[in-house]
Formats: sequence, C-alpha cells, structure tokens
Amino acid sequence: MEITIAMNEYMADTVDKGHPIPLREVEDSSLVAYAKTGDYSAFEELVKRYRNDVFGLSYHYLRNREEAWDISQEVFIKAHRAIAKFRGDASFKTWILRITANRCKDFFKKRKLKTVSVEEPAQLEQFKSPTASPDEALASSELGHSIKKALDTLSEKHKLAFVLRELDGQSYEDMSKIMECSLGTVMSRLHHARKKLQQSLITMGVMEDR
Repeated sequence: MEITIAMNEYMADTVDKGHPIPLREVEDSSLVAYAKTGDYSAFEELVKRYRNDVFGLSYHYLRNREEAWDISQEVFIKAHRAIAKFRGDASFKTWILRITANRCKDFFKKRKLKTVSVEEPAQLEQFKSPTASPDEALASSELGHSIKKALDTLSEKHKLAFVLRELDGQSYEDMSKIMECSLGTVMSRLHHARKKLQQSLITMGVMEDR
C-alpha cells in the first residue's frame, strides 16, 4: 500500500514543472528548493523517498496500522504546508521524522490512549539476542507480548527514545534533532528506558535479575 496525500485543496496553487533530469536523481536539498516554488512533483518525490520512514516510526510508536496510516497522511500534509519554512538546519528526513514524532505525541495527549497495543507481537522481532537486555529479548516471538506490556510502562519521552534507537535504528545525532534535545538528554532517556524495561521484564519473570 502506498501513501498518497489528499492534497486537492492545494493543487490550484501548485505547479508540476518540467526538469532536465529525472527527479529520482535529484538530491533532497534541490527537491526542497523546487517544492518551495510550488513544484508539486518535487514534493511528491520527497514523499516517495520517506513515506516508509514516516509510516515505520508511526507504526512502531502507535502499534496500530490504521492509526499509523492516518498519522502518515497528516504528517505529509503538514510538511507540505510548512515546506516554505524549512531552513535546512537538519536533513529533510530528520525534519519529517521530527514532525512525525510530535504528531504521535499529540495523538496520545488528545486521545489519552496507551502508547502500545498488545497486537502482533512478532512485529517487534527486530532485536538480536533473547538474553542480556530487553531490546535483545524482543527477537523471541514468544516474548513479544511481555515486551509490549513492558513498553506500556514507559513515559512518552522514554518510549520515543527507545523506538527511535532500537526499532528505527536512528543515530544519536539524528535522535537529538528529532527529539529536539541535547545528545546527553537523548542518551539519558534511552538509558532510563532500557533500565525501566529491564525491571518490568524482571518483575514479570521474563528476565532474570543479574
């Protein structure tokens, strides 16, 4: 399934301009520059490049495909509206993931929903070993349910740090930009998230207290 954007309300103000080379070969910075002039095809190329990243972060955070799909649509609509204000201090990818993270956090604040569902435990099998730590334990499908319950115990900021690093594989520098905090704060939140998860799993009897 592809992410498409309900942009009909904007189409009267956008232009599909011709380009000397295929847009798929154009760097992000140039695509952003084109998009700022009202070139919709350039923005559409950015959507194609990063729709999977946006959906992936949304799904890892929300654990619900339909809600993640809706959030992804909203994120790109918001990005289209704000593209003229994009200064290029960070990469377009970092910028769009920051919008995604903020939208996910707003989702929970407004609807007061849990940050993790108990569906599809196998979807979290992105860690490497079922032994030393909670992130490694996720590789075992039979532990998925317990891991997800443990994730429910995290605050939003700690969960976001865990999702960005352990599920999305973001660098600490990119996490800092997405979370809009210092590297020290990123590492502190990630450390506390791991410790909290580990303690929750020990309490559940899933892990041994070492």
